Amino acid sequence: MKTSGLLFAVSAAASLTFLLARPLTPSDWPVILKVLSIFLMAVLGLRVDRLLGAALALSSVGDFLLGIRRIGNLDGELLFLLGLVSFLIAHLVYIALFRKYRGPIWWKPSWVRVLGVLAILVVLGSVLGVLHRSLGSMLIPVVVYSLVLACMGISAILADLGTPLAGFGALLFIASDAMIAISKFRGPFLGNEQLIWITYYSAQLLILRGVERRYRGNQPIPQSQSL
Repeated sequence: MKTSGLLFAVSAAASLTFLLARPLTPSDWPVILKVLSIFLMAVLGLRVDRLLGAALALSSVGDFLLGIRRIGNLDGELLFLLGLVSFLIAHLVYIALFRKYRGPIWWKPSWVRVLGVLAILVVLGSVLGVLHRSLGSMLIPVVVYSLVLACMGISAILADLGTPLAGFGALLFIASDAMIAISKFRGPFLGNEQLIWITYYSAQLLILRGVERRYRGNQPIPQSQSL
């Protein structure tokens, strides 16, 4: 427990430092903090479920690829595409994770969950509608990614975790990715980097906590505590 608390504290500190440092320097070194904050979540996630840890680890790789401008002969456009692939695989892993927690909710969802699903479809459909003329050669990759992202969000909302935390996290994830797409293909807006990071980090944290709470709920109660 103490180790978990320390890892989370370092993750949160790295996240906050990245948020404050990124606007102050044109160099890429703050990306180290960005990757570290999510990688430490991956370490925590591995203690809960290997799929959760894998999804977070893949996300940290995507954060690195999206956060730097060039690696050798790899320019920003190719790095963006590779980052997209990394996050796409992470979302596929998340889908596999959430499908483990299927239940009656999948076939008879509450109206709140239905609203969440509709919100995902409306937001992603609207963003694609606005951006499709600006995407150029990235149209097909972005559409494929959006479909997988939608499936991840819907899977999270319909997962029977006993808490809505992961569902809210998925909605924030979609909001963050929507802002990334808008800032990249239509131009940055005021505070876009800060908003993108805050929603993204919060999304990963809520998903981690949501699955963790279900995991803890499934743990047997020690005999000494059940008396």
